[in-house]
Amino acid sequence: MNQQEVIDELRERIARLEAANTRRRIYNQVQAAERLNMSVNKLRALHKQGLGPRRLSVSGRIWSYADEALEEYISTQSDN
Repeated sequence: MNQQEVIDELRERIARLEAANTRRRIYNQVQAAERLNMSVNKLRALHKQGLGPRRLSVSGRIWSYADEALEEYISTQSDN
């Protein structure tokens, strides 16, 4: 097996692993605020104003966020 064949095989393995790793990460309120580089109070204030990233619908007082929602919010903030 030559070097190029080894490289191609490794690329195929990486592609399969990345495709299999489709689990989305869920963040709690503290983790989400950390990911957004803001305090929890600032995140709460944004939600009171009707702003901020989309929250997952979870019963009770638990605030959860998906990776996609945080990435979407970050991208909208960098566009402004």
